Amino acid sequence: MPDSATRFKSVYPAFLPAFEAARLASPDRLEIARGMVDDLAGNLVWQGDSAVPLTEHLAKAGSPLTLKRRAPSGTPGWMVSFQNDDKHWQGSELADLGASLAARAMVTPGVAGSLEWACEHLIDQAEVRLPGRKIVVVGAGAEMAPTRQWVEAGAEVLWLDIAPPSATWLDSLRASGPLHWPEGGVDLLRAPRDILATIIAFAQDEPVNIALYAYAPGQAREIRLTATMNAIVDSLPPELIASLTLLVSPTTPTVLLPTDLDAMERRLEARPAWERLMATAGLLGRGGGSERHAGAAVTRTVVGIQGVSYQLAQYVCKVLAAERWLAACGDATRVSANTAAITRTRSLDHPVFDAAFEGASAFRVETLTPEQSRQLNGLLAVVDWLRPEAPVPGAVRVHGGIHTLPYPLEGALKVAAAFGFARSPRLLAGLLRR
Repeated sequence: MPDSATRFKSVYPAFLPAFEAARLASPDRLEIARGMVDDLAGNLVWQGDSAVPLTEHLAKAGSPLTLKRRAPSGTPGWMVSFQNDDKHWQGSELADLGASLAARAMVTPGVAGSLEWACEHLIDQAEVRLPGRKIVVVGAGAEMAPTRQWVEAGAEVLWLDIAPPSATWLDSLRASGPLHWPEGGVDLLRAPRDILATIIAFAQDEPVNIALYAYAPGQAREIRLTATMNAIVDSLPPELIASLTLLVSPTTPTVLLPTDLDAMERRLEARPAWERLMATAGLLGRGGGSERHAGAAVTRTVVGIQGVSYQLAQYVCKVLAAERWLAACGDATRVSANTAAITRTRSLDHPVFDAAFEGASAFRVETLTPEQSRQLNGLLAVVDWLRPEAPVPGAVRVHGGIHTLPYPLEGALKVAAAFGFARSPRLLAGLLRR
C-alpha cells in the first residue's frame, strides 16, 4: 500500500488492479469488500448545525416530498432499438446483435445470453412492456439513465433528480406509464432524508426496483453522490427492495473471465506490425492488459485523468458494494451491476478523451452514444430483474473491447489520443485552452 496520499494518487492506476486481483484470490474477499464499504460509509457525515454520521441523520424520520404526477397515456410500449454498424437492430434482431458483439469481443457472452433471453421471453412485437412495475430512478435525468425507456414501457416511475423532467422531455414521450417527480427537483446531497421518506411513501408497502444513476464530476461529487445513494438504500426496509440497479464503469478494476483472456491472446496474435513495434518500445505500457494473482485476473483499465474520487465511487461504492449487497440480500433482492461501454457523455468532455474517441478504432475499441447505452443497458437491467437465473455481477459487460485490450488502458489511451489529434487537428485547440 502506498505510504502517503500523494504517493497513492500517483500510482493508483496500477495499484488498484493489483489490489483487486489479490482480493479476488483471497478466501476473505467478501469480508474485505464489506470492511471497505462499511468503513467508507462510517466516514460519511451530514453537516448540519454539527457534523453527524449520515447513517445517524437518515435514521430520523424525514418528510416525503410533494410530487407532481403525469397520468398514463396511450398504450405503453418501449420500442427497443439499437443503431450499430450502419444497421438498425430491433425486436428479435437483438439476439443477433448480441452474438455479433460477443464474436468481436466487444461484450461478454453474458450480454449475448441476456439479449437472447429478452428476445424469447420479454420483447413482444419489438416492444417491452412493464405494466404494474414500480421503479425509483435516483439521478433520473442522468445521460446514462434509461428513465424514458422504462416510462414508455408502462412502468410507474418515481423521478428523483436535482431538476424535474422538462416540458420538452414530457411532451416527447410516445406513450407512458404514470410518472411522479418533485415539482422543483430535489438535491440528493441536501435532502437525503426526505428522499428516503419519499421512496418509502412511493412504495406503499410493495417491493420496488431501485436504480442508482446520480452522477456529477468535480468537487468529489462522484463519491459523495454514490455513497449517499448507497446510504439511502441501506436505510430502506429490506422488504421494500425488489432489485438494485447500478452501472459500473469499464475503467474500474473488473474481474476477467477465461473468455476475456482468450480474446486478449487472440488480439495479441493478430495485432498489426505498427502495434507490435509500439508495444516492444514500451509506448503502450508495460505488463499487458490484465493483472493476475493466484488464478484471479483483473482488467488494467484505470485511467488517472478520471481522478481518485471517480475510482472510489466506482470501485468501492459499486463493485464492492454490489458484492456486499448480493451476499446480504440473497434470493429476495436482485442486484444488477452490469458494465457499460465507454459512452460519449458530457462528463467525458475533455480534449484528451475527444481525441481518444477519434483514435479508438485503431485498437478495435468501440464507444457508444448515450442513447445506445440507455437502450442496451436499460434492457439488460430489466432482464436481470425478470430472468429466473439471478444475475452475477461482472458477468454482463458491454465494455466495447477495452476489457480484451492486451495493454494497460492508460498507455493505449495516450496513443489513441495521439492518433485522434493527428486525424482531427482541430481538437488541439481544446487542449490548448485547458
